[in-house]
Amino acid sequence: MSAGPQVKPIYPIYRLDGRTFRIGAQLGITAEFDDPDGQMWTLVSNLDGRDLSEVVDAVLAQHPELRAEDVTDGVALLASHGFLAGVVPEDRALPALDRRYDASVTYFGHFAHVDEDPSRPLRTLRDSSVLLLGLGGGGSNILSLLAGCGVGRIVAVDKDAVELANLGRQILYRESDVGRPKAVVAAERMAELNSTCQVEAHVLAVRGPADVTRLLEGIDLVVCAIDEPPFVAQRVVNAACVARSVPCVYGASQVTRGRVFGVIPHVSGCFDCINIHYTKKDPQFVAQFVGFQQSDFSPPSIAFPPPILLLSSVIVDEAVRILTGYLPPRCVGTQFEVDYVSGAAYPLLDWPHLPEDCPTCGVGSESAWEVFTHYQAVP
Repeated sequence: MSAGPQVKPIYPIYRLDGRTFRIGAQLGITAEFDDPDGQMWTLVSNLDGRDLSEVVDAVLAQHPELRAEDVTDGVALLASHGFLAGVVPEDRALPALDRRYDASVTYFGHFAHVDEDPSRPLRTLRDSSVLLLGLGGGGSNILSLLAGCGVGRIVAVDKDAVELANLGRQILYRESDVGRPKAVVAAERMAELNSTCQVEAHVLAVRGPADVTRLLEGIDLVVCAIDEPPFVAQRVVNAACVARSVPCVYGASQVTRGRVFGVIPHVSGCFDCINIHYTKKDPQFVAQFVGFQQSDFSPPSIAFPPPILLLSSVIVDEAVRILTGYLPPRCVGTQFEVDYVSGAAYPLLDWPHLPEDCPTCGVGSESAWEVFTHYQAVP
């Protein structure tokens, strides 16, 4: 495979008139070149993967007024703006079954510099193990997305069986699956859909940190898609993940909004840091929390399929960002809001790592913070 410079194939190259051309057609990643002598157009036209020395010769043949360093400077300019493609080494070509991820590699290539292998994020995902807690409205869709992104191993956990009421939004399941354990059905379905992804099923209720801890061996990241009891479930998962220093992405849906946040233990604030931060900043936080807990509020399922898929996609993209670094995470130490009505997604609140105060990721005392006395045990 040639390692010569070439414009990324995702960007069109086209003339506007006799002296102006563009690379790209998407707002924000398009560059326009004023090129009265056609020098840059000639250069771009020859960036087709041939060796750089051949490109220099071809450009100089048409523009003898230029020097070789002028041509290489032009190549460097295009590279600095991210227009030139990296190359997958011949010995790292994707095997036949992994060709299903070609489109993802092309997407990652947009973010890769010319000297980077655009398949690196995919290779990282193929070597990654994710623990997915919950296979309901969010989790069942998250599972399919994780497998579609190329995660090599997924440990999937859910205590429930498939119900007819699930099928409108949990499109992983079928009518014939009603009554069967979600985890078992999910593993079977993934085996049919993607044989490159190993899915390990556990029919299990998460009642305490130990239930999570025993599944964390070899896990690179946890996705928490369980939210019952509210707040308590997240705190249980947080305790296990922080103790083992495993990153976790949390997601939950409300009425017309969803929320995503991520924790990288001992780097960002953890879930208990959120409780302490709110206690410090909002004088009504503890009273509000106590009132909610004492209300015994048990909401009906509120789930319209398109928003649930939107929220699931944000969760999985955040997981992939943390695992691969193809882009910086958006939700680590940040409560990230997804507005189902407007389609907007934006950071809502940042909270700090509080090692002096937090009893879970720091050296603080739980008894120093009233809010923790009001958390109920998982039934």
